[in-house]
Amino acid sequence: MIGLTRRTGERCRLDPDHIERVEGGYDTVVITTDGSSYCVRETVDQVVRRIVEDRAGVIAACYVLDRGEDADPQGLGGTGTPPHAHAPAPVVPIRLP
Repeated sequence: MIGLTRRTGERCRLDPDHIERVEGGYDTVVITTDGSSYCVRETVDQVVRRIVEDRAGVIAACYVLDRGEDADPQGLGGTGTPPHAHAPAPVVPIRLP
């Protein structure tokens, strides 16, 4: 989910997989696959950058889950969130009586 600010100042989150297109002009309008449109304060480039960062985080998390190692060991991604933060917590067995 990416965080955006509507023109009214209200914060909202959108699933980037449901974004069909982003139109620029006087206002930036995000149109989703179901036809909904959101007028946001961010520029087209800012919206695209957030989508790219979100997808990169998903790929890094999948890499960690699959291989158990850091997908960006030198920290070149610059998101500030370590990949292991996306990994699930360790599994703790439960003993039933």
